[in-house]
Amino acid sequence: TFPGHVLVTGGAGFIGSHATMRLLEDGYAVTIIDNYSRGNEGAVEVLKNMAPRGKLRVVRGDLGVRDDVERAFAKHPVDAVIHFAAIAFVGESVAFPLQYYHNVTVNTVTLLETMQKFGVNKLVYSSTCATYGNPKKLPITEKTPTNPINPYGKSKLYAEVAIRDFAHANPGFNAAILRYFNVFGADPEGRLGEYPRPALRAH
Repeated sequence: TFPGHVLVTGGAGFIGSHATMRLLEDGYAVTIIDNYSRGNEGAVEVLKNMAPRGKLRVVRGDLGVRDDVERAFAKHPVDAVIHFAAIAFVGESVAFPLQYYHNVTVNTVTLLETMQKFGVNKLVYSSTCATYGNPKKLPITEKTPTNPINPYGKSKLYAEVAIRDFAHANPGFNAAILRYFNVFGADPEGRLGEYPRPALRAH
């Protein structure tokens, strides 16, 4: 049977493109929304070439533009969202904090509002270990207190709080939040790898 249709935000990014590849291999239909400000158009071309006919749709759009977000939801019913899209340089976040609060926190709120409008009740959120800051005790567990020390970590944590509060207010809404550390590697068949850009430095 057909597993469903997943909207992947930031599907041109390193983690997002690999997740999209796995979803396609598992039989899901996928819609990617990405503005390509940090993503890799080459990765999307690889995904287009491997995707079964009609299983991959790509929307060039920005989560900060509500019309773009709604366009990603509008054409086909969405069963679940995996939210990877975000800027993610710690130094840049210190130099331009408001850019991070808009891109990470506010855009997540816009996504939640759009999910509610279209009746989509499943979300996986890509968060970060930066929400922990400098923990007093190692190893880090899910019980480790959050104490972010830079705007990047704070903006991610505030997005988490918005998701949790929204889920609490809407019992039919289900969310999983993933806080991971440094992700690296490549597809074992060599179809996708990592295409890193230098971290932006504050001047």
